Formats: sequence, structure tokens, C-alpha cells
Amino acid sequence: MRTFIAIELTPDSQAALTKLQAQLKATLPPNMVRWTAVPTIHLTLHFLGEIESKQVATVAEAMQASAATMPAFTLQIAQLGCFPNLTKPRIVWVGVAGEVPLLQQLQLDLGRRLQTAINFQPESRAYSPHLTLGRVKDGVTPSALRQLGQAIESRHLGHLADLPVTALTLMQSELRPSGPIYTPLAHGALG
Repeated sequence: MRTFIAIELTPDSQAALTKLQAQLKATLPPNMVRWTAVPTIHLTLHFLGEIESKQVATVAEAMQASAATMPAFTLQIAQLGCFPNLTKPRIVWVGVAGEVPLLQQLQLDLGRRLQTAINFQPESRAYSPHLTLGRVKDGVTPSALRQLGQAIESRHLGHLADLPVTALTLMQSELRPSGPIYTPLAHGALG
């Protein structure tokens, strides 16, 4: 099964992202971005990929042990950007601010525990916490991409919403033509 470990959004943070998406849709050229359904947006710590169903309990134990070492903390949804950059945007994202060092510490600890538990190999690049708002569609012209990047760069979000981090969730991801289906498999409370 295809899995990842993430922080789920609160209803308040989902409402803020819904409003932001509506504003972006109104200001950007139509049909450039395939917007992510807000109820499926989450803050991923580790994408595990395919694991065996018999490994779920082991992964859940590692996740719960890591979560237990960290007190609850709060992030702020606060910045807008694109991957890989604003001149060639492929993914439109919202970043996080606030107690990011605690998030990074949790992500590193979880990666080490998963490496020991199931021989998981964390990504070698630095962790870049973000919430994916949408993906740029194929075939968008270079000039339209520049226009999108400029629109994203000119928008200053400020503090959009608080995101209390109180638990981690192990999720199963099923890819379907209509969009991904995420099913929680286990939770790990912080603290």
C-alpha cells in the first residue's frame, strides 16, 4: 500500500485555504492550475511509498514513539510560493512559519526511527514544509508561466491561519482518476 505520514489540517486552516484558492482562481488566468481539493491538503513529514500491510503496525509504533517525544506546538500558514521557482512554476504552495524548528526536529527524529524500523531512506534534500494548493497543468506557455509566477510573487499573505500540531497521521493513499483518496491508518499524539 502507498503511504505517507502527515499533519492533518484543522477546519479553520482548511477554511482559510479554501478562501485563498478562490482568490487565486479569480486573479489567475483560467485553466492554468489543477487545484488540490482542500479536504485532501495535509503537511507531509515523510512519503513512505509502497509498504507491505504487515509493516503498518511497525510504522505506526515508530510514528507514535516519535510523536510522544515532542510537545504540541503551533505553526502559522503564512507564505505563498512555487516549486521549483517563480520563473518556472510547477507546484503552487503555501508555506509555514512559527515553531518550524520543532517541526524540523520532529521530521528528523521520525525519519531516523523509520530508518531503524523498516529501513526507510529519508530524502537527502532538506525538508521543505509546505501545503500543495495546486499543480500547473501541462502545456502552459512560458509567458503564462511567467505571469503565474509574477502573480504569486506579488501576493503577500501575511498570517493566513494557525495550524496547531497535536498529532501525526499515517495515511494510505489510493490514486484514482478523480483524485487521491486518503485513509487514516494510525495516529500518534504529540507529548
